[in-house]
Amino acid sequence: MQRFPLALVAVLGALIAAVPASAGTISGTVKGGGGLQIIVVQADGKGRKASLPASGAFRITATTSGASLHVVSAKGAYLGPVVLGGGGAKVYATLSTAKSVKLGTIVKKTGYFKATAPMGSYHTTAAYTATARAGKPIGAGNLGRVKVGNGKAALKGYNGQGRDADLDGIAGAFDTDDNGNLILDNVDRTGRRGKTASSRVLRQTCGPAPLPPCADGQTPAPAPAPAPGQAGAPLAPAFGAAPTEFKMFSNFKLTGPESINVYLGGSASAVQPLIDRLVPTTVTLATQIMAGTSATLDCLGNVYCASHAVGATTYPLVNGAAAAVSGTTVSIATGSTGDAQISPGALPSEIGAGNAFVQTAGGATYPGVLNFVFNTAPAVYSVTIGSTETVLGYDAASGQVTSPSAGYGMSPTNPILVGADGVITLKWFRPQRPAVAGEPSASGYIDMGALLYTADAPNKPNNGGGRTGNNNCSVASYSNAVSNGAPFSIDPSLEGVLDPAADTATDPAAPTANLLQYTINAATCFGSDWVATAGATFDFDIQARSVYGDNAARKLYFKVQ
Repeated sequence: MQRFPLALVAVLGALIAAVPASAGTISGTVKGGGGLQIIVVQADGKGRKASLPASGAFRITATTSGASLHVVSAKGAYLGPVVLGGGGAKVYATLSTAKSVKLGTIVKKTGYFKATAPMGSYHTTAAYTATARAGKPIGAGNLGRVKVGNGKAALKGYNGQGRDADLDGIAGAFDTDDNGNLILDNVDRTGRRGKTASSRVLRQTCGPAPLPPCADGQTPAPAPAPAPGQAGAPLAPAFGAAPTEFKMFSNFKLTGPESINVYLGGSASAVQPLIDRLVPTTVTLATQIMAGTSATLDCLGNVYCASHAVGATTYPLVNGAAAAVSGTTVSIATGSTGDAQISPGALPSEIGAGNAFVQTAGGATYPGVLNFVFNTAPAVYSVTIGSTETVLGYDAASGQVTSPSAGYGMSPTNPILVGADGVITLKWFRPQRPAVAGEPSASGYIDMGALLYTADAPNKPNNGGGRTGNNNCSVASYSNAVSNGAPFSIDPSLEGVLDPAADTATDPAAPTANLLQYTINAATCFGSDWVATAGATFDFDIQARSVYGDNAARKLYFKVQ
């Protein structure tokens, strides 16, 4: 596919071009901030950046009304919002003026920054009052992953990448949990939301909560369309559809002999060398292009976006090919999957939640942040055929199966033998991500909950070529679902099995307490393509998927006996 690399001068030009007539300037000086980066997130979710000189001074032209300011490190890590005023349990991080603003000296605090100049009416005092503890926004220092209220009730803030729905002080573009229910946004299917931007007008109308009930003769306000990832919305924006917000997601797919999971070694330290070795060549990132088919991705100093080698391969790659790179800015383009697939070649210590980016597309810039990155994939604990359960043994150092035989199920040369009925019961460990700040885990890892598990079967039995249509087995193919020892029902409206468990700390000392299970009927999955004769072969992945696109998978191989 043709790529459209853009010169760095074009990137910088896009950052300052097309400034609306209503824009003002925001200026200040970050004390000791030389090398840091200021990102202004406008109310519409678009952003503008300034890299700070040794003096820490900056001046940014932007649409100021409804904007917030955020600080990113020289290496692309989100450091926190700029608090404009307030204190105690209430602070303000959103501008309410369309005029130019001088913030004076900005000082670094723990997890946030604070402007010291008296702001007067420059900050909002009602709709964007952020909850704080001792003057620190509750979302600061934890990437916005904090429980707000009971985690379920309607939120008081406004939805959107440029707004703060849960009023934790972090704008949606940099908030990994923008509705305050402790479920990362890329995974969240709950539908919990704040108000739409038009709610300022709708408050005088009537309709579903939080609007007042309708009186006789009143026409209710139309319900807002669900945002991507929320109840009633598609699993992800359709290929070719214009995305409404800039998001990144991660993939971790294992097709070779190695399985990677913290539970396979008895401790995180036993498995960590394998994670360190294989993450750089396994993890990929993906994002949709916000406008058109090509864009630039400013990684804001994240080192894996700079040209570098891992073994004999030069990274980063875009859609499988060498990328055009300038510093840590990468040219990206829509590939065959409908998005831009990026292979960063990153070490686990270099990539993860809180990595910040700015995508420039169609003459506009869009800031965003990584929610999380898979560091492991589902790993099979046992396989049951008929009434016989076979528990797999692993070598922690290599990640390879050692019993019941070397490579059992992980290679076409040593497949799992199944009956002509195609019925297989699998138990497996969930994929993991590193814990983020403020998230307790003795192992340093978190079992990912709330993922949709599918048997992704791209090939017909007996290696009969690719399948037509959706590769995922139909929901009728699954039964006997169990999560952490508790049976649960399978939602017939989904295309897989949705794990009801929440994110929990990985506990390598209690592996069998943290298992998922389903029974898959391969005959139902493949339908008329099913081959029940002895010797027929097939394969599928145990694939864990977020609502937005993240997925981790382990390929398995089978043979009819």
